[in-house]
Amino acid sequence: MNGFDDANIFQTWDFGRIAHPGRDLSHIVLRRDGQPVAAAQLLVRRVPGIGGIALVMWGPLWRPKGRQADPADFLAIMEAMKAEYSVRRGLFLRVLPRVEDGAGEGARALSAMEALGMRHSDAKAPYRTFIMDLTRDEATIHKDLSRHWRRGLAKAEGAGLEIVEGSSPEILDAIDDLFIQTQRRKGFRAFDSRTLTKVHRALPDGMKMHAVMASHNGEPVAGVVVSLLGDTALMQNSATAEAGLPLNAAFLVHWKAMQWVKANGGKRYDLHGVNAQANPGVHLFKRGFAGKGEEERVFIGTFEAPGPMLSRLLVEGGQTVRTLAATCTAQASQMMAMAMNKGPAERADASTPSNPA
Repeated sequence: MNGFDDANIFQTWDFGRIAHPGRDLSHIVLRRDGQPVAAAQLLVRRVPGIGGIALVMWGPLWRPKGRQADPADFLAIMEAMKAEYSVRRGLFLRVLPRVEDGAGEGARALSAMEALGMRHSDAKAPYRTFIMDLTRDEATIHKDLSRHWRRGLAKAEGAGLEIVEGSSPEILDAIDDLFIQTQRRKGFRAFDSRTLTKVHRALPDGMKMHAVMASHNGEPVAGVVVSLLGDTALMQNSATAEAGLPLNAAFLVHWKAMQWVKANGGKRYDLHGVNAQANPGVHLFKRGFAGKGEEERVFIGTFEAPGPMLSRLLVEGGQTVRTLAATCTAQASQMMAMAMNKGPAERADASTPSNPA
């Protein structure tokens, strides 16, 4: 994990076992000259007599630190995963690569998927986000902020906010409370941020997340949590209490988080997802933070190797049920809010271990 520039929290052992209980964790590694050049963690769920699914979240990893990434390694590990999990084990293989769409890398990845017979899935919309370039000096980053962002940051800096930051679980717990308040205020449901905090507690010290929280008159009013494992940091969670809105507290905690990422070697900062139609306010905030000239990034999406018919029917049937349940839940939340007024490698090693060794 630490040997890859594209390492991320979703490929860690602790995220897999805590965020996805009931699934086996399986790992595959490609080596050349004895050195890992690509790797992936898969979440495996089996149904006896039918088959099952193997899911790769934000993988495979194929950008080794200290060397130029080779697109052939991406193709090789995708080929190895299909052979191991789809063909040999008879599982429905679903992969969400962390690869941007477009010319160059994205086009090569899409060609690799096509060559392997992997089909693009419409089950989940492609990931969209803004990514900050942190190779610029801090003065340039500040200059490139939108006018709205610079004004908001200046106001927050003069609002008398107290800032605390670090990896203490207590800070993350306080931000979780803020996130729950934000959900209630806006009338939406999202991921369970407390699960992410459980993952944080389990991660080794060198892989823990970093939290920044602002308080006013002793009360937490805004916070953000970021993860930095490879060369790209990822915003994991952010929230603002109602009392923090007139103080522009969110501007200051996000700026402080960016400073931490840059100071700790991060070259890019992924602001973790945008949807201009569903949440235009957040889209505007992140776009202004990303800076002048930064365009929305779109990733290549989800790809599947269907596997045997029974595994395919199992996955697609479950997808239909989950989609229906999610729709009903979203409608119920909206009604409640209204009522309340709110190159080929040498070998591939695949295993399903019982411990992280």
